[in-house]
Amino acid sequence: MNGALAGIKVVEAASYVTGPFASQLLADMGAEVIKIEEPKHGDPFRGWGDRNYAATFCSLNRNKKSITLDLRSDGGRSIALNLISGADVLIQNFRPGVMDKRGLGYDDINKTNPKIVYCSISGFGPKGPYRDMPGYDTIGQARSGLLSLLTDPGRPQGMGISFSDHLTGMYACYGVLGALMNRTLTGQGQHVETSLLRASVSFIAENAARYFETGHVPRRKHRTTTAGVFAFEDRNGLPFVLHMSSPDKFWFGLFDVVGKPEWAQDPRFSKRKARTENYDTLVEELQPIFRAGDRDDWLRRLIEKDVPAAPINTLDEVFADPQVKTYGFPVEIEHPKMGKMKLIGNAVDMSRTPPRIDSPPPMLGEHTEEILTALGYDRPAIADLRARGAI
Repeated sequence: MNGALAGIKVVEAASYVTGPFASQLLADMGAEVIKIEEPKHGDPFRGWGDRNYAATFCSLNRNKKSITLDLRSDGGRSIALNLISGADVLIQNFRPGVMDKRGLGYDDINKTNPKIVYCSISGFGPKGPYRDMPGYDTIGQARSGLLSLLTDPGRPQGMGISFSDHLTGMYACYGVLGALMNRTLTGQGQHVETSLLRASVSFIAENAARYFETGHVPRRKHRTTTAGVFAFEDRNGLPFVLHMSSPDKFWFGLFDVVGKPEWAQDPRFSKRKARTENYDTLVEELQPIFRAGDRDDWLRRLIEKDVPAAPINTLDEVFADPQVKTYGFPVEIEHPKMGKMKLIGNAVDMSRTPPRIDSPPPMLGEHTEEILTALGYDRPAIADLRARGAI
């Protein structure tokens, strides 16, 4: 069965997370994705492990073909123009201006391929005082305010996941899909642009709305307090969480489980406003109770009362979870030369055109000759390009 984007050709001139993640999402949907990589080294993520085929790279580059091109050279640039002239989408995450200097900017490509959906991803966007600064995930988290909502003042910590990078990749994919849909209606392509800062600021709309309404600057604890979010440990130090939200039935179920049904009538805890105001008191009351028992027992009893509760799973626990297993995660796939690997599957399912993992992440330049041959280059021409370092 063809994917939802079968027939769509994507050229990716990107590295690390944002661009590769965006194009991988499109590839899972059936788009043909050709990844342009620098000769010899390729995407820097390749080198974060063994054999120039690191797990980090593999997590972002399945279902793609790899061609090596030196975009600084005339030969490499000429091939890229040839490739992009027949593509539906270009995704690039160089700093603003780099692709223009190489004759591969949106205005350049639009002249020969007016239907192109050209997606530019950067740290801070094409304008503004930060335009030329290096943009990395944690910088996007920090400047956007996202990190201030994930860590506490006085004890700042970086996150253990590339949050802004992946958010930006999702927003880029969202923009590309919207532009492709518009093209089916108008016949015209367009320039899609996003950045780490823009995507991350957009993502924190809930907390921003609260700030606009009240004038108070929210921190991590603001949401945990207003949404009734708690984290506890059992007698063995095993962590678990509750997300009580606002329905009274969740709270009354919690009070029954911890042996305090009278709290349902306690003016400190009987209504949402009171529970918010007395959040710290409730934490102090609950901590010693939960520390006296076992996590599995607490979770069983809480879930029986329909209380939203869950263990804070580590990754080994995640992939042993029966619900996660129903999604078919992890997916095992094998490269004929690099061997077997496990990957996370796609986040969505579709009844007619489900996302698929059809091919493993490519070796560096694995498809260079195949792609060049399809573009009309013969063996002597390919050999000449290789000798000149263009591929």
